[in-house]
Amino acid sequence: MMVKKGQAALDFLMTYGWALLIIALAAAAIVALGILDMGSFIGSRATGFSQIEPIGWSLDHTGVFNIKLKNNAGTDINVTSVTTSYNSVAGNCSALNPPVGISLPEGSESGVINACTFGAINPGASYSLRLNINYTDSETGFSYTDAGTVTGKVL
Repeated sequence: MMVKKGQAALDFLMTYGWALLIIALAAAAIVALGILDMGSFIGSRATGFSQIEPIGWSLDHTGVFNIKLKNNAGTDINVTSVTTSYNSVAGNCSALNPPVGISLPEGSESGVINACTFGAINPGASYSLRLNINYTDSETGFSYTDAGTVTGKVL
C-alpha cells in the first residue's frame, strides 16, 4: 500500500500560501489607500547631501517650503538656485527669498530661505522632497549641484 505524503504537504503549502497572499494584498491596499501612512513613522530627515547640509526645513499647508542651509563645502560658495518637487509636481522656485546669489562663507549657515511654493497641501500629511541645490565655488567659479531628500510632516 502506497502512502501519499507528498499530497498532504502540497495541500498544506497551498492553503497557507493563499492565506499569506491575501494578508500581503490587504496590507498593500491599506498602505496604498493612505489608511496607514508610513511617513508618520519616519519623522524629519535629510539624506544624500554632501557639501550643503539642510539644517532645518518646513513645508506648510499653503505649500510654502522653507529651508536653512549650512556650507560644508570647505570653501566660500554662492547658492544660485534651488529646485525641488512634491509628488512629481515641480515647485515654483523662481523667486528665492533672499534672491538668487546667496553668499555662504565656509562653515556658515544661511538664514531661512523661502525656497519653493506648491499648491495647498493637507496638514499632517508626510512628504518627501527631492532637493537640488545649485551653487558656485567662489574661488574657482565652477558650478556644482548637491542633491538629496528631505522628509517631514506638513505643518
